[in-house]
Amino acid sequence: MCRAWVVLFAWMLTAGRGSARLLDEDCGVPMQLIPKIVGGVDAGELKNPWMALIKTNDEFICGGSVITNKFVLTAAHCMCTDEECIVKYTQLTVTLGVYHLLATGEHNHPHEIYNVERVYIHDSFAIQNYRNDIALLRLQKSIVYKPQIKPLCILLNDQLKPQTDLIQEFTAIGWGVTGNGKMSNNLQMVKIYRIDRKMCEAAFWYTFDYPMFCAGTAVGRDTCKRDSGGPLYIHMLFDGIKRATQLGIVSTGTEDCRGFGMYTDVMGHIDFIERIVLDADIEVVLPYIDLLDAGCLGNDTLNSWDRSGPDAIRSFEWLAEVYKDSFIISNGALISKTFVVTTAQLISESTALKVQLGQGDVHTYAVASVHKHPKFVSLAQNDIALLKLGEEVQYTESIRPICLPSLSNKAEQQKFQRRAADPALNLIAVGWGTPTNVVVRRTNASKCYREDHQDIGEQQLCMESPSPHLLRVGIGSPLVNPLTHGNRRAFSLVGLASFGRLEPFASNVYTNVLEYLDWIGEMVKA
Repeated sequence: MCRAWVVLFAWMLTAGRGSARLLDEDCGVPMQLIPKIVGGVDAGELKNPWMALIKTNDEFICGGSVITNKFVLTAAHCMCTDEECIVKYTQLTVTLGVYHLLATGEHNHPHEIYNVERVYIHDSFAIQNYRNDIALLRLQKSIVYKPQIKPLCILLNDQLKPQTDLIQEFTAIGWGVTGNGKMSNNLQMVKIYRIDRKMCEAAFWYTFDYPMFCAGTAVGRDTCKRDSGGPLYIHMLFDGIKRATQLGIVSTGTEDCRGFGMYTDVMGHIDFIERIVLDADIEVVLPYIDLLDAGCLGNDTLNSWDRSGPDAIRSFEWLAEVYKDSFIISNGALISKTFVVTTAQLISESTALKVQLGQGDVHTYAVASVHKHPKFVSLAQNDIALLKLGEEVQYTESIRPICLPSLSNKAEQQKFQRRAADPALNLIAVGWGTPTNVVVRRTNASKCYREDHQDIGEQQLCMESPSPHLLRVGIGSPLVNPLTHGNRRAFSLVGLASFGRLEPFASNVYTNVLEYLDWIGEMVKA
């Protein structure tokens, strides 16, 4: 009866010629199977050329399936390093063309390793109940298809889902734990069958009201640990060609792997797959940004960056602390491999200074020379200084400069100045000590500190002071503006804290760094 359903569905697909849309037309057809091929390669090794081995730091974490020449499909929970999925794996690689995990001797067949460029986890994935347990890995370079590396078919006609829901028999593949409790060296295949989901709901103690289905066997065969992320597929006829088509992703199951488990329903996530894959094929020409140091853009992506809320967690790889002996005297920002910008008021030109960079992975640099603005007189005027470091800074994941426009490109400088001057824009104030941040608004510069007979000019910014329990502003604390470029995120420097009152809600005055770009350019070139 199960086989009859498969045949019926295959006939339905071929009845409307050309009606079935596939993500990749070169999918689902392995090399023609014969007992032996030239060179003595076991033809069984080529039955699943779409199988992917996902690793981090050379550690096997999950399976996956090639679905296009740039994307691998897997389970979202595979990206989690802890049970609550607070931290995700980084530096992922995908190995393709693998059959034997320990390939030696006659089994040492060609395989290829690809670095993962970006991870797309479903926006509504929930680790607590494996809701929307699906992820896509985009590879840094395109796959060249060959007999041992080919894509698995993804059917894009979501209106056919009621018919795919009738499929009863599937093929699952993986290197997961076998009956003897050990991982298999050879890629394993098992036939499993759709089971009434109420059986799984009873076993897991909650209702699956999202695209998943229950499958297993009555004889104890099941997918198991390390099979996660691997495909569940069937064979369908498309215009007379039988193609392997993925309908499920190994998601979760019982601890003892005996009999049944839950699988992400691929047909229930076609919109997610199509949106990510097809958007990636659209080449977006980004406007050129002429920067003082392009290293400020880094490699971070928007999906790992939350711009909203006062408690948003951000890393400030450019934040600098200036020390005299063992005492911190000022904050500042790294703007290039050799320069830090800070305020002038506490900086001594005759005493040895040090600059500390990095959060967690801390590096200390001696200051080779101090350059205060020549017209610095008091807190009210030209409170800015440049510190030239004794050696070049090596950029890392935790140390890189903040963005400033090119010091020779007036048009680019004007763009940065207009963006920072936008009265509707809320800037971000960075605090001292343990780096904290909060969004702040401008206050009326004409009234700011007027009772003290203090004139606030264009070279200064008057900003509201956040509540002390949210953030403490120190001398030289940066005022920054979020900057996005494609899928990269960064910050541009706007100001440095110059003076303020300890009274609650009194305004803070910042030196407007963007008004000193000509002077900074002269010092950096000198």
